[in-house]
Amino acid sequence: YLEMAADLGHAAIPLSYLETNVLFQHIAEKTEAGAYYAGGELRDISQLAERPDPDFSAQLPAIQHRRNACTAAGRACWTTFTWCFHAAATSMGLEHFAIACYDQPDFIHEYMEWVERRNRAAIREIIAKVRPDFVLFDGDCAYKTGTMIQPEMMREFCLEPTRKTMALLAELGIPAVFHSDGKIDQVIPLLLELGFRAVHGCEKQANDLNHLVTTFGNDIILCGNMDIGFLSTASPEEVSETTTEMLRIGSQNGRFFAGCNTSPQDYIPFENYQAMARAIQNFSG
Repeated sequence: YLEMAADLGHAAIPLSYLETNVLFQHIAEKTEAGAYYAGGELRDISQLAERPDPDFSAQLPAIQHRRNACTAAGRACWTTFTWCFHAAATSMGLEHFAIACYDQPDFIHEYMEWVERRNRAAIREIIAKVRPDFVLFDGDCAYKTGTMIQPEMMREFCLEPTRKTMALLAELGIPAVFHSDGKIDQVIPLLLELGFRAVHGCEKQANDLNHLVTTFGNDIILCGNMDIGFLSTASPEEVSETTTEMLRIGSQNGRFFAGCNTSPQDYIPFENYQAMARAIQNFSG
């Protein structure tokens, strides 16, 4: 990661995805491309009591080692954990989760709080000791047309558990960033209320970047917007032009981080990724 950051001008390095043991899923199939996970196994509140506590002491040494390496190299770094909404949609399966929001609201409230309690334990046991430059909430909660459930219902279930987690980060002085694919203009007001400093994704196929900038750009840092499908099939010249235009729109108020809207994978030609990185480095506003 440090070598890649030096080659491509990355500003920050991922340290780890913190294992809080909140997802009720299993590996259904392993392929050369990775593992396929089957979720939707959470059905009853009793399953929470049966789930072992995460072993943060086993995770800490490797994360601390990476943190020290980033510090020595002069690179910023972050850690990631799973937001309560994303955990619920994954662990229950979206259809069952959506129905349970109406039929079993007490169960949903308890699971959301249970997830964030484990996130807060991770903050106390790892984040407070390693002190990354920021933390990232993995929070997928939207499709290309809008949020997975009504924004008001998302607020009802997620606001208070997340507020407690954000308060703990605020005490440590560590900023929080939020990631979601999909259309995020209905998500950002909740993020602002919770005190998130930045939101990553701004998926191009789901969002008008100019709308996000003009509506929210003074209140939260926008990150992402490069479509990885386009990045994998376009020419380097097209990538460079599109990156420059993305930066022109995104940087209107000087609060924009250019990058992919989700994790870039090996199918993206390296020369295309280089073209995007160079366009970012050479952009003068």
